[in-house]
Amino acid sequence: MAPKATHCREGEAGYNVSLDSTMGDTQRSQTISSDLQRIAQQAADYPAMIFTALAHKIDVPFLREAHRRIRKNGAAGTDDVTAKEYAENLEQNLVTLHERLKSGTYKAPPVKRIWIKKEDGKERPIGIPAFEDKIVQRSVEMLLSPIYEHEFYDFSYGFRRGRSQHGAITFVRESCIRQNINWIISADITGLFDNINHAMLKDLIRQRVNDGAILRLIGKWLNAGVMEGDILTYPDQGTPQGGVISPILSNIFLHYVLDDWFAKAALPRMKGRCFIVRYADDCVPRAL
Repeated sequence: MAPKATHCREGEAGYNVSLDSTMGDTQRSQTISSDLQRIAQQAADYPAMIFTALAHKIDVPFLREAHRRIRKNGAAGTDDVTAKEYAENLEQNLVTLHERLKSGTYKAPPVKRIWIKKEDGKERPIGIPAFEDKIVQRSVEMLLSPIYEHEFYDFSYGFRRGRSQHGAITFVRESCIRQNINWIISADITGLFDNINHAMLKDLIRQRVNDGAILRLIGKWLNAGVMEGDILTYPDQGTPQGGVISPILSNIFLHYVLDDWFAKAALPRMKGRCFIVRYADDCVPRAL
């Protein structure tokens, strides 16, 4: 029998963390990492648990750790603030950022869109979030990842720490040899990041994370808009292009609508041997 869903506030489960402002950066990072590991362990131990209180963990030290984990060499977003400029007054910037997050007044800025040429001569869009928004997105990603790592299937390889396209290829080769697979299908989900349904995505997230503050932040990113030149548009579907949060959101979406469907609905009906491997929005179903 499946365990009954449990609504848990992490403070009630003993996950409050006291971070002394005098601690060194290394010790702070270790403390935050340990806390995230405890969240991961709880997610593994209680697979039906619904996390309802995560946002309170995003304090100034947590934002500082998120800042440490993001790339600093990207182009500036719509606010024209570079990573170097933001770091010149980092502590005060993080304090005021935390105040806005805590009060609910934080506004997600639009994503800047530019176009770059591909090898075939065509162009593809690139999204550039504002640097400060990257910090907030990374903070939420840091909270979601340890929970969903225990949800995702082993055949999912895209956008996951410790996994790569090379691992996916190895999985394909070894599975074909072991199961003596005779034919394959290679599929690509066209325009995944541009076409994810907002309402469906949030409904899927609520099955595991139902923290109002986290969901409101995700909603702000989904509705922040895209700035291309002087034109601002508001797509009614899709995740923030180029956003730090987009990989985990797309993985959550595909976990439920593709991976879970294959494992629970398609695979049991198969008469022969089969498996699937997914890397981001590319998947390779194979069968005998």
